[in-house]
Amino acid sequence: MITKKSDIKENKLAIWFSSILRWSVGLLFMVMGYINSKDESAWVIMVFGLIILATGFIRPKRCIDDNCNI
Repeated sequence: MITKKSDIKENKLAIWFSSILRWSVGLLFMVMGYINSKDESAWVIMVFGLIILATGFIRPKRCIDDNCNI
């Protein structure tokens, strides 16, 4: 699960925005790889998109819970 019951509304919004953005970018890369599937190296683009898509299911830790260390 991406969010916790104890999250405040702003944290939930940031977490969902981050997840939706990663899912969208991951799908975009996967579609670009599928469109260019005639090329032998298109699988690299598709794997990169899959990795980005999968990271959308991980809870971001930076700048949540008053912990904004860069």
